[in-house]
Amino acid sequence: MKAKAGGAITILNAIVPLFGSALGVNLWVEANAQESDEPEVIPETPLSMEALTEALRMVGRRGAKVAVNSPIPPGWGLKSSSAVANAIILSVLELYSYNYRLIDVVKATVRASRKAKVTITGAMDDAAASALGGLVLTDNSRDELLLRLPVKELTVLILMPEGQVPKPTASYRSATYSELREAMRGLSKLIYKDPWAVMTLNGLIYSRLLGYDDEPILEALRAGALAASISGTGPSVAAICEVCDDLKEVWSSRGKVIKVSTNNRPAYTEKSSHLTSWRFSPTNSGSSLK
Repeated sequence: MKAKAGGAITILNAIVPLFGSALGVNLWVEANAQESDEPEVIPETPLSMEALTEALRMVGRRGAKVAVNSPIPPGWGLKSSSAVANAIILSVLELYSYNYRLIDVVKATVRASRKAKVTITGAMDDAAASALGGLVLTDNSRDELLLRLPVKELTVLILMPEGQVPKPTASYRSATYSELREAMRGLSKLIYKDPWAVMTLNGLIYSRLLGYDDEPILEALRAGALAASISGTGPSVAAICEVCDDLKEVWSSRGKVIKVSTNNRPAYTEKSSHLTSWRFSPTNSGSSLK
């Protein structure tokens, strides 16, 4: 059984406020699950095995063989871990005809991420944006989805700066920045009104906190981007544009540039490929998915 889950970029990093927001983008991870007597996942990582273990626990089975194909570079803040875990779990649940909602997949991915120690907060925001698509806001301290809304189709440019390497996300400690928590939580209230402003402020703040140069963010704004920010804990930088041609030319001197688009489509399988909003009960009544 094949399943696909999307990548995402950061709108508000949850490390400090414990409220997080992310936006789905059109980068897709595929997992293909087959029945087996033993648990096996290729390629095997601590997270992929934890995700498979979570899925097998949910369906009450001992084994499945899952092959994963991911075009999302790991460790760059593009939610590859959440997308891989979501795809694995979804493929196994469908393989064994388990009755689930997509929010169940999200929470299983959060559990797997914590057990594999690849996240600080559990990455509820990352997992939700990957599985549900669109713009999400979550309370990561309670594993609660607060909002899911679609966004218009826009171009997303992602810069992977040359000479910089991914940092292990789980090495950061939110307590280090606890004095900023209340101020940063105020940004979560602006998500409803102006997510692009929140994204840019997030980028400028975390550039300072994490020791990154904020010039790529400023370059994006000068080139006409609606928003720009470090994604995750970096080192990638993402920008939202109506038209990104000028920015792509500017950023090309800094490293590899990936051009994608915003994504509102939830994760899906062979059985659900014709559906765009399914088996999801939002916590927030203002969500666009019913």
